[in-house]
Parts: sequence; C-alpha cells; structure tokens
Amino acid sequence: MTYKLSGDSMLCGIRRSEILDISVNDIIEVSGFADVRYRWTAHDSEFVENNPDDDIFLEIECLDDKKFKARGIVLK
Repeated sequence: MTYKLSGDSMLCGIRRSEILDISVNDIIEVSGFADVRYRWTAHDSEFVENNPDDDIFLEIECLDDKKFKARGIVLK
C-alpha cells in the first residue's frame, strides 16, 4: 500500500549537540540538499534556550521548480 502526504515542506531534525556552540549569523546547511542554507538568528537562540526539552527541527520547503529552501526553526 502507498500513502501520499500532501504539503510542500518537511522537518529535518537537529541534535542539540550539533549546534552547541552556534552563534547569531552562523549558517546551517543540510547535506543532500544543496540549496538549503539557514542563517541562525538571535530569536532562534532565545527560542531554543527557553525551551530546553523541545526537539529542534529545520523546516525545509520545496519550491515550485523542485528546489529546496530553509524556511525556519521549529520546536516540538
């Protein structure tokens, strides 16, 4: 059986240990997605710091021309 999901975005998990020393304006890249680059913001730092038990994800969007773009940081 095949299940099709609708939507144009996905979440890529980030381990906190991978970004332990991240600073504002540092870049996150995702191997396998050459176009995906995300610039870390002060808001992201505060968001992650104030939610220490949440999992961190980079939201990636598929554009109309089948290229990918980083949309932002999501916590769950």
